[in-house]
Amino acid sequence: MVEDRTIIRKRKWLATVRGIVSHSVGGPEIEHAPCDMLLGNAILRVASLDQSVCSTAAATVTLDGIELDCEDCRRLALKYGDSLEVRE
Repeated sequence: MVEDRTIIRKRKWLATVRGIVSHSVGGPEIEHAPCDMLLGNAILRVASLDQSVCSTAAATVTLDGIELDCEDCRRLALKYGDSLEVRE
C-alpha cells in the first residue's frame, strides 16, 4: 500500500482514471475510459460515485505505481477532504 503522504505529495500529477462517466457540454452522458485528471481531483471524483456505480464500472485511479479503487478513494476523501482538490 502506498503511503498517504506520497499520494498527497503527488496530488497535482496527472493520473489515469477508468470506469467513470462524464457529461458532455450538450448534456448526454459519455463514458471516458480512460481519461486523465489531476490525482487529487480524480480521487475526489471517484469517491463521489455511488457505490453500485463504482463497483459495476470498477472505477480506478492509477499513477506511477499507485492504483486506487473506489474504497481507497473514499478513505482518502474522508481523511483529507478538500485538501486533495487541485484547482485546474
